[in-house]
Amino acid sequence: MGVVAPSEYALPTMSATAQNLEPPVCMYGEILENRQITPVTWVMKIHSPDAAPRMRAGQFVNLLTSEEIVPLLRRPMSIHRVVEHQGVASGFCVLYDVIGPGTRNLHHMKKGERISFIGPLGNAISVPAEARRAVLIAGGVGIGPIKFVAEALQAMGMRDITLCYGARDSDHSVPVKEAAPDGCRVLVCTDDGSVSRKGFVTDLVAEMIAGKRLQPGDYVFTCGPVPMFRAVRDLLGKHGISAEAATEEYMGCGFGVCFGCPLKQRQPDGSVEYKLCCVDGCLFPLETLVFEGDEDVDAQKGDDTGTPA
Repeated sequence: MGVVAPSEYALPTMSATAQNLEPPVCMYGEILENRQITPVTWVMKIHSPDAAPRMRAGQFVNLLTSEEIVPLLRRPMSIHRVVEHQGVASGFCVLYDVIGPGTRNLHHMKKGERISFIGPLGNAISVPAEARRAVLIAGGVGIGPIKFVAEALQAMGMRDITLCYGARDSDHSVPVKEAAPDGCRVLVCTDDGSVSRKGFVTDLVAEMIAGKRLQPGDYVFTCGPVPMFRAVRDLLGKHGISAEAATEEYMGCGFGVCFGCPLKQRQPDGSVEYKLCCVDGCLFPLETLVFEGDEDVDAQKGDDTGTPA
């Protein structure tokens, strides 16, 4: 591995090995920018020429939001985009909503301050070679990784990319220029209709399917809350469309030591196993994820058919 600088510590990872990704490190970066883009949403740009070239679309970092004891745990954040200087990756951005003590600390940080992070963590997007079109589905702060994913798809030569984005209201709706790069088609809805049309992101997806602008074989990436995941999974499943989901769980370490971020995944034989969001993901095939309440639905189906659940 070579000599590791005092401010940089190499960490173990499982998913990096599977995709030949660079291992994560713990290091400090300099904050270049921390700007507000909606009443509740901020984008932080961090200078890190050592870590940025290792980052791939779909991965995340674990940020230390305070040098104090509280809050104790780092905050996992999707990589919003990688910043380049003269064609070389030199830093990265994270997008976050100010919700609790960790993110409140983040939004108070100023340009020039240093921030500790672990990354890059998790696996990267896996796009089928035959895919010629992509649909990206985001709900709420799940818009975080979308721009990096879209830029990576464009770098692969994909030109037909649509973003379906749903937000709560105007205060939580990220501007289009922040959500996706130029060249993407962007469809927006809000729960209350305060931005664009009123409705849910699944309404946009259903219209894409009805118009044959989303079909089996297209690449689909999605990120958002569990209710959205469940609705998107069930909608796509009816049409035989697969998707890659960027999941989110509370994490202690981010690299598989604390076992604090388990989720359930259905295996090919029908059994359900626990996986760790941080090292087995955070990207999983959406159709394999088992959410709270799914077991009750399966049991009800068994009762309705007269067969054991």
